Amino acid sequence: MKKVEKLRKWMAANDYDGIILGRRDNYTWISGGAKNHVTSNTETGVAYYVIEPERIWLFADSSDLPRMSEEQNPLGAEPVLVPWYMSMEEQLKEKIQGEKYVSDTGIAGTQNVEEALVDLRMHLSKEEVERYREIGAACAQIVEGICKEAKSGQTEVEIAERLKCRCIEQGISPDCVLVGADERILDYRHPMPTDKKIKKSLMVVLGGEKYGLYISMTRIVYFDEIPEEIKERYQKTQYIFACMQKMMREGMGYAEYFANVQKLYEEAGYAQEWQMHHQGGPTGYGCREFVVVPGLDKKLHVGQAYAWNPTIRGTKCEETTYLTDENVEIFTRTKEWPFTVVETPYGALDVADILQR
Repeated sequence: MKKVEKLRKWMAANDYDGIILGRRDNYTWISGGAKNHVTSNTETGVAYYVIEPERIWLFADSSDLPRMSEEQNPLGAEPVLVPWYMSMEEQLKEKIQGEKYVSDTGIAGTQNVEEALVDLRMHLSKEEVERYREIGAACAQIVEGICKEAKSGQTEVEIAERLKCRCIEQGISPDCVLVGADERILDYRHPMPTDKKIKKSLMVVLGGEKYGLYISMTRIVYFDEIPEEIKERYQKTQYIFACMQKMMREGMGYAEYFANVQKLYEEAGYAQEWQMHHQGGPTGYGCREFVVVPGLDKKLHVGQAYAWNPTIRGTKCEETTYLTDENVEIFTRTKEWPFTVVETPYGALDVADILQR
């Protein structure tokens, strides 16, 4: 209930009488891992937590309330049945009539405070960090295993489907799976898998979710000699990535941080490459809680997870990491993948290499 207490303190500080949570990410966050969805392609679920200073209700329709109340209600909220043929929004309006309510969707005419909720949920608890270590290790084993087993002649779709199956077997939702081969790695930053057969190179990207927490990572494999221009670009991408990890510090403004990233690209001789793909941002209950852009008026904080992903044409480095007072912990790391110790002005970091087979 610590998250509920945190939320209630925030509500009191802002003079709110209550809040309605219906987004899948917020429902999972506040409940410590419960799920309120039936279909997997919606932002909003089928049940809503209605939270006040002293009570919590669970609103759902007759199709879902029994299951939600018994299986997905760790907060012990009081169940409220909404007949399936009646409007959920109208029922919520009736509940909050005359009170100062907010929500994460703007439902029932409430103010949408999703941005503030993202800020509240980004600081990870000890349990969430342990979960992240579990998910990160599992995702790394899956992605790296797929890369080591892949063969020339297989299609991108075949690789993608194997990756998805292994994720599902371990309770990980493969929400983003990108697989590119050969020239498609050079041509597209987001290579959605096709029937193209692999010849000499392969890039595998996974955005996986478990317990509501997201992991993002990328690995690249060459089945032939790595071209010199790719080696050069990848070494520079590794350096940018290492700097992006090691230069993070408590309270650093994202505007300053991103300006440093732009300078790193310029110093590498690829001044425009940052414009070709987003550079990532903090992660947690969203694949990116927000994407960092130039001039962003927010700050980095210790105790949060990050998924940075610098890229220069044909190359990319991406891991999910955790910022502490002392260091940066990489969640998506195994001992079975080659790496380079990259020295930077901010300290050294082990960065995954391209696997040559």
